[in-house]
Amino acid sequence: MQSKIKLTALATALCACGFVNAQSAAPSVTVFGIVDGGISSTSNTGNGSQTTSGAVSSILGVSAIGFKGDKDLGDGLTGFFNFMAGFNPTTGKLSDSSTLFSRNAYIGLSSSMGSLSVGKQWNLNDDWIVGSVFKGGYNAGAVFKFSEFDAVSDLYNNTVKYVTPVSGGFQGAAMYGSNIGGSSTPTTAGSLANIGVKYAAGPLMVAGTYFSEASTTSTSSTYKLTTLGASYASGAVKGRLGYASATTDGGVSYVSLGTVGKTNTANVVDVGVDYSVSPQLTLSLDQLARKNTTLNNSSNITRFLAMYAWKPNTTLVFNVANLTNSTNATESLLATQAGTTGGGYAGKSQQAIAAGVRFSF
Repeated sequence: MQSKIKLTALATALCACGFVNAQSAAPSVTVFGIVDGGISSTSNTGNGSQTTSGAVSSILGVSAIGFKGDKDLGDGLTGFFNFMAGFNPTTGKLSDSSTLFSRNAYIGLSSSMGSLSVGKQWNLNDDWIVGSVFKGGYNAGAVFKFSEFDAVSDLYNNTVKYVTPVSGGFQGAAMYGSNIGGSSTPTTAGSLANIGVKYAAGPLMVAGTYFSEASTTSTSSTYKLTTLGASYASGAVKGRLGYASATTDGGVSYVSLGTVGKTNTANVVDVGVDYSVSPQLTLSLDQLARKNTTLNNSSNITRFLAMYAWKPNTTLVFNVANLTNSTNATESLLATQAGTTGGGYAGKSQQAIAAGVRFSF
């Protein structure tokens, strides 16, 4: 019943914004989505020496169903919207029990001057660098699994995003959000600012972003993240190079990171290569190296990913990742140790193997 009420409210809002109007043509609306799931096995979980195996709802990304559309408003202006609900295919439950449209919820306008959108949106780091440089998959060995780098790929409430048109291969963007935590107390709701520039021409793509987030518990404390990425394709091979640097004030909480104990600085490098064996089969190899210079610990991930386009809109996925921690590092592929930064055991390694399927529609 609650979902029906929310959908009714959504339709009413769209009507009020002019997307659905009895006096004009209906907008172009698409129902789309992806279902991602399979089986996995991860070592050194539980008490630190156990193995967790079974069905999983996500290998490379959260399953979701969405509604998107656009409408020509005349004079070169187009209205658009995108609402996307995440769910867990192994349980049938929403991926975020408190939010229906947890993966996207925005509305906007576009023209020859660019696009402007408002709502719950992904940051510029995810728009331009995740996927094209950094591989996804939260428990599969992705860079944003590291405790300092969650904001490499994240989305936020109450944001405004502007993206310029492409000119000579260049494109810029800016994003701002207030009350990104959705708090009823604006002074402790968190805010963010995100800017970026991208160049893409032929086989080359280069992008850089800067992200700054104010704490939800102290307006003078910030989480700052710089992300750079590049890729170059030559024949069947594409090389990828990504870098991120984070500086985080400690003793406070953030929407992106949760509670951070100590002020710290960290960086991470991802070197990757994709090889198209055939039009159906692509193999990828990544090596990630993380270093927290303040806490003097480090972690490394080696990851192999195979994707086979078996049928139209159906891809078979096989992923293997190996994480190693230095003596006092507590990062993890699958978080099992509550209360530690990164969710793992100090000095413990983890190996994860997963196989599954992705349906898109």
